[in-house]
Amino acid sequence: MESIGEPTPAEARTALDDIDRIQRAVRDTPWPVWLYPVNAALLAMFALTALLDSRLAFLGVAAVIIAVNVVTGYRMGTPWALPTDRGFLTCVALSGFSVALAQAVGDPSGPAWPVVLLAAAAASIYSIGSILHYRSTRR
Repeated sequence: MESIGEPTPAEARTALDDIDRIQRAVRDTPWPVWLYPVNAALLAMFALTALLDSRLAFLGVAAVIIAVNVVTGYRMGTPWALPTDRGFLTCVALSGFSVALAQAVGDPSGPAWPVVLLAAAAASIYSIGSILHYRSTRR
């Protein structure tokens, strides 16, 4: 049986630095440009499902959002990696909040304007985040 000696503190530090650098490189892999507008449109559609009296539409759009992003991630080699750009992550969270708020206030028999406004906000906020992400990964 072969024995591997213990690494020196300098070797261990270098190995940990390499791991951090590689993880950051994976998380900051550029996305295909087409994914940004597709996600913005899907988020708007997801918010607009609040105007329908169908949970199937809600689940269908949610499934499409997940499928598009996971399949694209697998093709890029980074299926579950979250980007490091804080501005993008903040915009994604705010966009998601807009969608959740649209679902909360949406009523098929009530006024449509709050849901439409929140759907537009979700797409707009995500689009701003897309610009931030695009710029941070294409340096």
